[in-house]
Amino acid sequence: MKIIFLTLSASLLLAACGKKETAPAPAAAPAQQQAAAGAENSRTYFSLPGASGGKVDLASYSGKPVMVFFFSETCPYCRQAGPFVEKIYSKYGPKGLNVVGICVEDSAEAALGFAKATGVTFPLAYGGARTSALYRTRGVPYIFLLDRNHDVYDVWEGYDQEADQSVISGVENLLAGKKRS
Repeated sequence: MKIIFLTLSASLLLAACGKKETAPAPAAAPAQQQAAAGAENSRTYFSLPGASGGKVDLASYSGKPVMVFFFSETCPYCRQAGPFVEKIYSKYGPKGLNVVGICVEDSAEAALGFAKATGVTFPLAYGGARTSALYRTRGVPYIFLLDRNHDVYDVWEGYDQEADQSVISGVENLLAGKKRS
């Protein structure tokens, strides 16, 4: 019984904080494809309510690389990843990388609470559970790096500081125009 419990516990932890994995490109629903007429890639397109008001719409980043960070307010791994993603935003934003956080919870308060707790300043959306599912995530956090056409360039499942250099390398390679290896 103890072995079964430990195996189940380990499986749940990996779902929340797995290692880097190459995920297939997200599949879009037909209605989402129609809504994405102005977006380069309808498989990754989203338009969600912004935590500070308005909309966070991938189409507004047309022709620009975007890091998409899926999180929940209370996830301890997300709270560790948030400040790292903020560092990426601060360092690479001026070099052309856009960063968007998507809270899978349905309230602006959850996204704003996360921002307050972690100090993130990049644009945040909320109500992203369906979008997260379209991106084929298996929990949070997830970090997707989208190229200028909004195709998935790289993806990191979970968060571990040991993967920081991998994320930085991915961002630098993308901004330098290098093909994904």
